[in-house]
Amino acid sequence: MAGFFGFFDYTKPGPGVEKDAPPKHPFIVFFEVFGRKFWNLVKLNMMFFIFNIPAYLCVLLASLFYFHPIQDITGSRDIISVDLIFRVIFGAFLTCIPVITVGPAQAGFSYILRNYSREEHAFIWWDFKDNALRNFKQASLVALIDFFVTIVFGISINFYIKNTSSSIFMSIALGLIILAFLIFLMMHIYIYPMLVTFKLTIRQLYKNAFIFSVIKFFSNLGILILCAVIIALSFYILPLGIVLFPLITVSLIGYILNFFAYPKLKKYMMPEEETEESQESEESEQG
Repeated sequence: MAGFFGFFDYTKPGPGVEKDAPPKHPFIVFFEVFGRKFWNLVKLNMMFFIFNIPAYLCVLLASLFYFHPIQDITGSRDIISVDLIFRVIFGAFLTCIPVITVGPAQAGFSYILRNYSREEHAFIWWDFKDNALRNFKQASLVALIDFFVTIVFGISINFYIKNTSSSIFMSIALGLIILAFLIFLMMHIYIYPMLVTFKLTIRQLYKNAFIFSVIKFFSNLGILILCAVIIALSFYILPLGIVLFPLITVSLIGYILNFFAYPKLKKYMMPEEETEESQESEESEQG
């Protein structure tokens, strides 16, 4: 039997799409592909979850480590001491480990979901592994940037929330910081799909992602709200959310984001390909 529960089967082809089939509405295509690839999405979700277990554990340990009461060598609390210095060094070590798994795993994850969004086959294990390794350097750097930028945004938002009552300028600054953070989140709708599709520098990735996040601001906001609602509903009944998260929640969110992002990347970054396809369709209609 080829593969192991379908994960490592490199020879099994996926269901094809007829070349001359009339185009369907994207809404219909979304659910058709989702139904066809449902079990593959479950497998992909489980694989992505397993690869990120070290990251989840490190974040949990770092959180417990940071929030545990500080003690100096005499046993008194809330004193900046050797204990705090050790805590910062060890906590930084723990929080940097997720960068190694999150970025490359996200690249492999995004490649498969990007293929599904354009109705192409992908080998779950091999394509995941190959693209995680191929994009290891850039994906790790993106994860590292995200890690530090998220910390800066978290500290800034927390600071301005505590000081909004003191000045109207603090309230305005808080609004601008939140808007900037929203744009930063929107950029990640496009960063990984671009990373696995084009040969771009880190600077080009972030520049293009920023442009997409601004020019498509309201549609991006709608997609973020939809994903937030899905996550909130899945965790509304906590035991159900804990079960769904390692099984389908992450893949569903990723599938939605890639299905939303890829047509825009194709339209604005691959116009020649789109023109060729339209010419072929016109010729087939005339024939």
